[in-house]
Amino acid sequence: MTDKEYRKLYEKSTRDAQNRLFGEYFSYVYAIVFNKLRSCASKEDIEECVSDVFADIFEHFDSETSYCGDIKGFIGTVAARRAVSFFRSISAASGRTVPMEGSGADCIADSTDLEKSTERAELRSTLLKLIDELGHPDTAIIMLKYYYGLSSSEIADIVSMESPAVRVRCTRALRRLKNKLAELDIDLKEAES
Repeated sequence: MTDKEYRKLYEKSTRDAQNRLFGEYFSYVYAIVFNKLRSCASKEDIEECVSDVFADIFEHFDSETSYCGDIKGFIGTVAARRAVSFFRSISAASGRTVPMEGSGADCIADSTDLEKSTERAELRSTLLKLIDELGHPDTAIIMLKYYYGLSSSEIADIVSMESPAVRVRCTRALRRLKNKLAELDIDLKEAES
């Protein structure tokens, strides 16, 4: 959905425009927020943050400002910034600090480890690109299952599907992903490591 499509729908019906935007980007926003807050927030906190993200997005688009092009990048930025802000407020309230990313001290390694680490990073980047190419909701299902470890029933709640349908979509998406990896001469087991 582009900004123009959203604004056109918004002119007809504010509620329909917001519902469509929410339906199209909920899984994407949830995945970003979950990734940032999983170490310190409860499920309710994560859901509250997702709601705040959409409130910010709707508030932005209700104003007269215009954003040209695909709004996925804008939504991703709003979600990441809101999640980081939420993370900081939770950390400050609890009086403890938890690093957002891995600590820098454990990243020092010899050249062999650095080479392996670089290869793994490139492989992960390729894998994430291919997963993203699967499209919605397959991308969300794969990310939520294999990156965040959620069960089929939890994923079903997030993507508004039945649990058996999630399992079938996951199986088919994995098959397509395996074929894409095979085209690049990458074994699925190699990609998982």
